[in-house]
Amino acid sequence: MKEMRLIVDPPASGTWNMAVDEAILRGAVDLGVPTLRFYGWDEPTLSLGYFQKYDDRRQHQASVNCTCVRRASGGGAIMHDRELTYSFVAPVRDSRSEETTRWFDLFHETLIEVLAKWGINAHLSGKPQSTSTPDPFLCFLRRHEVDVIVDGNKICGSAQRRHQVAVLQHGSVILQQSACAPELPGLAEITGQQISSETLIEQWKECLSATFQSTYVPGELTAKEVESAQEIESAKFSHPDWTHKR
Repeated sequence: MKEMRLIVDPPASGTWNMAVDEAILRGAVDLGVPTLRFYGWDEPTLSLGYFQKYDDRRQHQASVNCTCVRRASGGGAIMHDRELTYSFVAPVRDSRSEETTRWFDLFHETLIEVLAKWGINAHLSGKPQSTSTPDPFLCFLRRHEVDVIVDGNKICGSAQRRHQVAVLQHGSVILQQSACAPELPGLAEITGQQISSETLIEQWKECLSATFQSTYVPGELTAKEVESAQEIESAKFSHPDWTHKR
């Protein structure tokens, strides 16, 4: 990858954030270059994994009154509040190739490298022990072998969505504990260090640039992507039929 578009967006609604990710995914082939996007959420928002039942959110009382959106990617529910979210979209020849699966490692290993600059000892989870118990409702109480762990706590996880000949990967880093998910400590509580999203973006993007051997080009959504995102938000992510579909 010689060039990569970088977009750093201000906090926005959950429906808009999800719609923008999907609009970039749908237009990735036409754009022709990968897009790395960092963004936040303008209010505490619970995002359900694609396969989760909407009614299951009632089992998590701390977030029951929060805005809720359904992701197009799988996995457990995420409480988006005091965190940084990233997405990475690229056109690919084979959306199920080993190369695209390797993206999980690349993003998480570079995050581990960046955290080490602050003296934070992070590592990949490794293969979890098999269990017959149901997966917890919250993503950050689940374990996958490439999750990023600090002092026994998951602080970053990611998921992928494949669309024809392009792939979207997005994930979250918990910076601070949210009152809407008090069982999940962030980096601030675990390490005693306050790392802002701006500081993390600056360090992480440089590490990712070196890993992908790419240079960043000035980034913003194209007019076509904005129009597509508006249509997707209205027809899909803000529509009750999508949110309550399971």
